[in-house]
Amino acid sequence: MNSSVEHHYEDVLAKIFEYLEEHLTQRPSQPITAQSHLIRDLGLDSLQSFEMMSDLEDHFHTVIPMDLFQNVASLEDVAHAVLKAIQSEAA
Repeated sequence: MNSSVEHHYEDVLAKIFEYLEEHLTQRPSQPITAQSHLIRDLGLDSLQSFEMMSDLEDHFHTVIPMDLFQNVASLEDVAHAVLKAIQSEAA
C-alpha cells in the first residue's frame, strides 16, 4: 500500500456503491444507503458478501482480516472494516 495515498470513509463507501451497482442482480425496494443491511436489505448471501470484500481488498490493495469480516452487517460496517485494514497495514 502506498502510504502517501489516504483513503476516506466516503471514498470507500463510494466504491462499495459502485460495486453493488455492477453486481447486484436484484435491486432492493429501498434506496441503498450506508445503513443498508447486507442480507436483509440487499439480499446478499455469504458468498456474495465474500466476493464483494475480496473485490474491495483488490481495489484498496489490502487484506481484511476474517475477524473484521465476520462482524459486518451493513455497508457502513464494510467501509469501516476496509478502513481499519488499510490503517493497520499503514501502521
